[in-house]
Amino acid sequence: LAGFTSNLLQSFKARFGEFRARTGLFKFITHPHECAVDKIDLRCIPGVSIGDFELEVADLKASDMWMGKFKSLNGELESLTRQRAELAREHKWTEMKNLQPEDQLILKTWNELPVTYHTMQRVSIAVLTMFGSTYACEQSFSHMRNIKTNLRSRLTDGSLNACMKLNLTTYEPDYKAISKTMQHQKSH
Repeated sequence: LAGFTSNLLQSFKARFGEFRARTGLFKFITHPHECAVDKIDLRCIPGVSIGDFELEVADLKASDMWMGKFKSLNGELESLTRQRAELAREHKWTEMKNLQPEDQLILKTWNELPVTYHTMQRVSIAVLTMFGSTYACEQSFSHMRNIKTNLRSRLTDGSLNACMKLNLTTYEPDYKAISKTMQHQKSH
């Protein structure tokens, strides 16, 4: 049991060790005003100019308005965490579902930034989408395997793309409106 536990611990360290190395980058998402720019490693995000990033962070730190936005965000996140803990303590699970998700607050704050902070926004989007679930990816491949069979050898990329969209979205077409725009075939 001791050997198994030791191997498990080593596996976790190997798998999640990179997260410790990137804590500065993760903290930047909610605390850009407190992060030391020189400690953030941006090599994992392709196409980001480190010089532009440093200038934008310096500009953000000089702006009282944007500093206030992120301080307000942190206050709201702390409040949400307290509310969740209180509701969990009281076993009010349905009420907990009605609370605003933290990620929506974070995205809303980043989306409010003007275009002049485009490099910072690019970094934030890269970090926020880094932990996407593999569920959607696995589901997509499963649908594609069902669509693209040996019996459909003449399936074009455009047709496959359309079939995938139909399978993976919740889009419900308005058939009545579509049919009104079409010319009906007249019998001979």
